[in-house]
Amino acid sequence: MKKIKYITILAISFLALTSCQSELDSYNDNSNSPSQITYPTTLLTGAEVGTIMNATGNLPRTFTLLTQHTNGNSFQSLDFTNYVLTETDNETDWSNIYQAGLNLNEIITKFGSTYSYYDGVARVLMALNMGYATDLWGDVPFSDAFKGLSNFTPKYDTQQEVYTKIQLYLDSAIIDFAKPSNTTIVPGADDIFYQGDVDKWTKLAYGLKARYAMRLSQRDGSTVAATKVLQYVANALSSSSDNLVATFDGGNNQNLWYGFDNQRGGYMSMGKYFIDMLKTDIDPRLSYFASKDADGGYSGSAPEDANSDASPFGSYFAGSGSTSNIIFSFSEVKFLEAEAKARLGSTADAQIALQAAISASLIDVTGSDDATFAATYSADASIKNIITQKYISLFTTLEPYNDWRRTGYPVLTPNQNSQSKKIPVRLITPRSERTLNANATVVSSMYTPVWWNN
Repeated sequence: MKKIKYITILAISFLALTSCQSELDSYNDNSNSPSQITYPTTLLTGAEVGTIMNATGNLPRTFTLLTQHTNGNSFQSLDFTNYVLTETDNETDWSNIYQAGLNLNEIITKFGSTYSYYDGVARVLMALNMGYATDLWGDVPFSDAFKGLSNFTPKYDTQQEVYTKIQLYLDSAIIDFAKPSNTTIVPGADDIFYQGDVDKWTKLAYGLKARYAMRLSQRDGSTVAATKVLQYVANALSSSSDNLVATFDGGNNQNLWYGFDNQRGGYMSMGKYFIDMLKTDIDPRLSYFASKDADGGYSGSAPEDANSDASPFGSYFAGSGSTSNIIFSFSEVKFLEAEAKARLGSTADAQIALQAAISASLIDVTGSDDATFAATYSADASIKNIITQKYISLFTTLEPYNDWRRTGYPVLTPNQNSQSKKIPVRLITPRSERTLNANATVVSSMYTPVWWNN
């Protein structure tokens, strides 16, 4: 079978700067794609670039509109703020996730038995990308996916099955990383995240296990989920130096938030709910999350307002074409620990973990800690405050949206100008799947909760 679409992901990072899905469709075909792949190195780099696009591009940008971190003021961004998301709006996001998965599956199936470290990295990244897919769409293809030309109509796994498989992939990765290297071909510069540091990859695997264990707090029960989380975080990221970071060179490979804002200035601004929260708390991260508004201060646009004079994106995540973005952080690990300890009734320990989580975020965003601020906002170790502080700290990732669905925090007021006056709780099935895959589990309502949110 001709190996298709592997190298193309390397080019997509720059080309995917916009949220207009049709603009990417023509980049999926590359006449220069090789017919044979001898080593997993190029596949890994391509899959990692694809993962960066999935983790820092259109998907998280879209959902910051729903969580009111940002606001849409015109065109498609305004539609999303008004909860108008169609079956074509995220079709390319779906394609990009499975594009990365195709590379990763090739590493696992063709090279995994020979190159254990590549197998481990591929399994961690597969877990991350399939987590994005199932969290947003529910039931998705996994066990029957990634077969290229031999299967255009993969069956769908239930979300429960996907979550089980995600954990198994992470377990296998941890085993891979514990093996001695049995080959001279090990990840190095081709691993743009950790340059082949298997200790960091192992920590990330445990961190993701904790994320996905907590995601099932409704299904598994609070105590079971919390107990698993504490088991996993003990081996997860231990400092911000372990963060999974997307880096950009500022040239053809540009920060996707910056690229979007540079090409579509005024489409989005910061959200009123988020900015008001930061201003009320006198949060040191305000001037990093947001830039000055038209009046020289900081303000956000409300969903009903569409105020293009409100604060634009800040330097922390969209300052320039070379601004890096954090995909998974030590701060998230400490928030998971804080929530787990709070659920198990260990209030004092939850406060300690919460303070560490806030401090880690302050360091990531501003470059320094503010012990007084962190202590003040960790004094309340309730689930509500833990998730609210996490909502602030993990801005630009999908986790605030997932946590809001799972816990109801923070308490958001839906856009009153929208037709539904309800914040969507999922994405609907992409049109290509509905029309071309007879095995698709088709969901046509954005208000049908995914399995773990029931």
